[in-house]
Amino acid sequence: MSNSIYVIDVKGVPLLPTTPARARLLLKKEKAIVYSVIPFTIQLVREVDTPIGEFKAGIDDGAKTVGISVEGNGKIVFAANVSLRQDVSRLMLQRNQYRRTRRSRKLRNRKPRFLNRGKTGWIPPTIRYKKEVTLRVLRDMIKRLNITSCIVEQGAFDISSMSAGYQLIGKEYQISEYEGNNFRQKVLWRDKYTCRKCKSKEYLQVHHIRYKSTGGTDAVSNGVTLCDTCHKSLHRGEWKLTYSRTSNLLYPAHLQQGKWWLFNELKKMFDRVTVCYGWMTSKNRKRLALPKDHHFDASAMLNCKEYRTMIYDIKPRRTKVWEDNPTKKCTSKNGFQHYDIVKAAHNTLGSVVGSVRSLKSRVITLRTSFSDNFPVSYNKSKLLWRPVGLVYTYNSDGLGGSPRNFL
Repeated sequence: MSNSIYVIDVKGVPLLPTTPARARLLLKKEKAIVYSVIPFTIQLVREVDTPIGEFKAGIDDGAKTVGISVEGNGKIVFAANVSLRQDVSRLMLQRNQYRRTRRSRKLRNRKPRFLNRGKTGWIPPTIRYKKEVTLRVLRDMIKRLNITSCIVEQGAFDISSMSAGYQLIGKEYQISEYEGNNFRQKVLWRDKYTCRKCKSKEYLQVHHIRYKSTGGTDAVSNGVTLCDTCHKSLHRGEWKLTYSRTSNLLYPAHLQQGKWWLFNELKKMFDRVTVCYGWMTSKNRKRLALPKDHHFDASAMLNCKEYRTMIYDIKPRRTKVWEDNPTKKCTSKNGFQHYDIVKAAHNTLGSVVGSVRSLKSRVITLRTSFSDNFPVSYNKSKLLWRPVGLVYTYNSDGLGGSPRNFL
């Protein structure tokens, strides 16, 4: 099965993809130059008067990973899994604390901002970041393929039923779970104002079984009554809760909150934008006999199973350099930089292609399709490509063949 090599003309207009053999011939005859290495794209040295070809993108939206596939003439010409950062909320809170500290110490600071939330079209920055990464990947592929339409999957979650643990019906959505005005009062009332460990009735506190920082909620089922002594000993790790952990509702909430913002932004990019739902994707995937993966879900939405491309893993590059990071003490070493795409020779695995994770004194560690911290030698490594914003690496599935077929 041949891979798709993307082609653009001298003015940057995307053309139909070609085969590796034809791309080699064009490069050999100096009729084209290399535009990018991963994904491999060539640029013709002439202008094409009448470019042809239209493509359709499928987007399997997610909270941790997004699947994107592009279809044209009944074949998948691009497929990728996009990994999303999960530390945006924590870093924003950290930045907020730094700014507040500087204001309290009367140091140089930025003035606090007010009334910059809740406006029309505003969504939380954590969710907006995840949707903007999807748009970044699509804008990058529009440079290589003439994508004119797309289909996006929207999740439909019943958060109330998921929190209750069973399907609510009718007025059950309006019935309060326990008596009380807030989370603490409801949990204390349920536990009869008694510590669940030592049965004490003094100095009572309410503990979240699943922390809110890891997706826990203020549902009564996620709380337990403990006295002050038992609560402190629990956080010190002297004992563990035996209650079952509640379900994580953080990711469904993220999908619910940002789906229409993404839909409206896609309408600004493409002529036609359609919506499908999870049960439709599952039905098509089973009918096409595709395995469960994010890019396969996107291909099932496009009703296509024939792959003419390699599968990529895409990771947005962090441009800000953090100080005192033990794995990033230097930005460059021996001609290599962080996130560089490197091809290295290995004694047992042959050629290994990956993205630079850290630059150590004797070896480079790479993010590859089979390891997130794979060491290789400086002397046996060759720089293939220096990405600017999005880091493309090869997925371990590799339906289109090995990277050695062309690199």
